Parts: sequence; C-alpha cells; structure tokens
Amino acid sequence: MSGRARGYLLTCWFVLCLTAFSWTAAAHAYAAGCEYFRVSRVIDGDTFVIGNGERVRLIGIDTPETVDPRADVEWFGKEAAKRLRELIEGKEVCLKRDRDRTIDRGKYNRLLRYAWIDGTFVNKELILQGYAFAYTRYPFQYMEEFRRYQETARRKGVGLWNSERRRRWEEAMREAAALAETCGRNGVICPGDARNFVGQTKTVRMFVRKAYDAGDRVFLNSENDYRVPENFTVMVMKPRGSSTLDIEDLFQGRVIDVRGRIRLYRGRAEITVRDLSRISAVQP
Repeated sequence: MSGRARGYLLTCWFVLCLTAFSWTAAAHAYAAGCEYFRVSRVIDGDTFVIGNGERVRLIGIDTPETVDPRADVEWFGKEAAKRLRELIEGKEVCLKRDRDRTIDRGKYNRLLRYAWIDGTFVNKELILQGYAFAYTRYPFQYMEEFRRYQETARRKGVGLWNSERRRRWEEAMREAAALAETCGRNGVICPGDARNFVGQTKTVRMFVRKAYDAGDRVFLNSENDYRVPENFTVMVMKPRGSSTLDIEDLFQGRVIDVRGRIRLYRGRAEITVRDLSRISAVQP
C-alpha cells in the first residue's frame, strides 16, 4: 500500500473516531440527569400524563388554550396538542428538572420538566416550529435561548405566527357562530332547548365549542364548560376500524346537525351516536 493510501486511511479512521466520540459525548450529555417515563396521554400542547399518573407541564413554553372550561379554544391550540401527541404519546421520554432545582411543581401540582425524545429537545422544537410561545414570566435556565427560538419562528411566520392563516381561522369561527344561530327553524332545535324533548328523536344543531377524545368515544360539547346545565353533548362511540380517524379534529369548531334520541345525563341533554352518518356538517 502506498504512503498516500495509508495516510488517507489513517485520516478516515481519525475522522470516524472523532465523530463517534462526539456522538457518544452528546449522548452522555443528553442522558445525564434523565428520568425516563412512558407518556400515557397528551392533554394539550404543553401538558401530558406519564405512566405513574403524574401530570407534567413543559417548562418555558405556553401553547394556545384548548381545554380550559372558562375559555374558547384558541388559535392553533389543537394543532399544538396534535404535534405534541405525535412527538411523545405512547413513547418513553427523558424528563429533567431545571438547573435551579427549586423549580419542581407548578400552581396545579404538575411536575415542571424539560422533555427529550431520541435526542430531540421537545420544549425547544415546539417553539421553533411555531406551536408554542416562550413563557418567560419566571426565570429558567434556557430563557434567553427560548426567546431567540421564538423570534426565529416569528420571523419565519410559521405555525401560530402565520398571520394570514390566523385571519382565515378567526373569520371561519365567526361564520360558524353565526351559522349556529340558525337553529330553531324547520324542526331543527337548539342545544339549550334539547332538555324539553327528552325521550324524543330530534335533530339538534350545534356549534362544537369543545371536543374531547376519551379513547373509545369522543364527546362533542356545545359549551366550553360541559358541566353547565345548558350544555348539550353528542357522545360519539368510535366505530370499529376507526382508529386512524380523528373524530375530535373532524368536528371541533364546526356547526353540525345531529339526529338521535335525546336523554338526560346528570341533568344535561345528550345524544349518543354509533353511526357517523347521524352527524352532518352544516354549510353556510
């Protein structure tokens, strides 16, 4: 073998060793301080439940609201929850506390953590991809980095920073709310009147303000807080073979007509649906 060939092989060997060393060092750095848990359920874009039942709130980020019973679903909230679900639900994640270990639990007794999966820093990626804001009300170790990530996403106009897409969404929500007011005509009843028709088969027109996937069924609610007496619920039992069908996303924020037998559950009117053909989207 010529001297040039030997030199080339030695150079390649050195580069490979250096790369392997870098990967190993990065892996050790990423794994240091990890507590590993499997994610059982994502609640919204910044909160999830781990296998031991604890709720975890991601540090340093805030995603638009989707589950607060006091508020409407906000712009890009469902997209943020869906993205976090894609990243971590059903998977094992590395959770770490903040460098200042006084940060452990938040206002609602949720664990405050950073999360990694396969080397991806989840908190960071949600900001960079435009699914979350940097939450800087309280100091934390990555505060300045998260501010820069947010500014990058804002400049690119990605995700929740896409102003044109937001304008169209807000317009669609206004149109849907107005369309829902056409109930009470031609035999189609309004959600608030459904309690007057218990035991009867009727068609109810409603604006789906909140939707919740409970696994084997999906709840569609006419009010932000399903517990108020005037709320009307459509309980959709998932058909067989519908595991890939996102029923929650299909109806959230839309006006629907649903036909079925009205019953009371804890004083609130509802219809149970086992066939999706019982639900139809109302067009303007």
